[in-house]
Amino acid sequence: MAAQALHLGWHNPVHITWGCGALYGLQLDQPAVVLADRAALSVENADFLRQSLGTHCAGWAWYEGGLASVEMARQLCQTLWPAMQDPSTTVIALGGGSTLDLAKALRFRLADASLCAKTWRNKQLPAIYERHPLWLLPTTAGTGSEVTRWATLWDTQARPAVKLSWAPMDGFAERAIVDPDLTLRCPLPQSRDCALDTLAHALESVWNKKSNPITQALALEAARTVIAQLPLLLDGHGADATRIALARASLLAGLAMSQTQTALAHALSYDLTLHENMPHGHACAVWLPMVWELAEQSSPACAAMLQRVFDDAQTPGAQQLTQWLGSVGVSPRDLRNSVSGREHLSLELGSARGRNFIGSPIDAP
Repeated sequence: MAAQALHLGWHNPVHITWGCGALYGLQLDQPAVVLADRAALSVENADFLRQSLGTHCAGWAWYEGGLASVEMARQLCQTLWPAMQDPSTTVIALGGGSTLDLAKALRFRLADASLCAKTWRNKQLPAIYERHPLWLLPTTAGTGSEVTRWATLWDTQARPAVKLSWAPMDGFAERAIVDPDLTLRCPLPQSRDCALDTLAHALESVWNKKSNPITQALALEAARTVIAQLPLLLDGHGADATRIALARASLLAGLAMSQTQTALAHALSYDLTLHENMPHGHACAVWLPMVWELAEQSSPACAAMLQRVFDDAQTPGAQQLTQWLGSVGVSPRDLRNSVSGREHLSLELGSARGRNFIGSPIDAP
């Protein structure tokens, strides 16, 4: 009997350039505006980029830190859109996830700048807009934003503040230039939280209703790499080689997540980021052991896949993950121990991200 064909959907149009020193191969023969994280870009790299672009550089803005908010994005548009009247003007962004997400909003230039906030809140582009080419260069190893079409914008003017997901169908960048050398300036605490974000992206792609053999392979390698390499980085061993490995893991997890989206751990993380000021990767990581157990209970096939994350097949994976997280300074949480916690868990299982989780009773969006 012939095996039944497995039909997989895959769409990721981002052209990826990978390797140490990839920044120094950047060439552009059309106008460009730059959005860069001031803390992440060295003076030498900033000077190189200015010299490389030369007269093609039509505008430059700095990201100074903080939540990527609707208001911050609006101000950046007011600053850079006047320099983007030529439709061929490329938006080049260098930074962590917030910088890259802001650039994803910036690249859709509207005829009327006053429509910005309404557009992002309604997640609907107006009839008239200009979509500019977008090149993304991550300076952290964690978000994978350079290869996804999603951007997170926080609406801090809403009461309470809410997270918006800006995700037009043509939101992918044209190019992702992933240069591990750009992550060398990233402080260890931030590097840890970014690696935790990579781990969360990987595991969320495994226990996902949209998971498939390709995303599973990418996600498992990314997860195993983070588990092996992050303790080495924090202990100060082989820093350069370890950062290269973590940058690669971030890219692999981003590619997996670009097909599946995130799931329950991310849905639960947003309150911690907003109300406890907990870094995003950390806020995701605290929920991973609990969600791991829920995933195992929901799907034998997923449970078998998760057994491949750790080498020890005898000890429950969630227990190993709890111990590993403790070794890198993370204390997991569990909502199942109280009535209010179980109610919150049930609520998030029905959220947009929660519905992607293999254990959610509601169909994925």
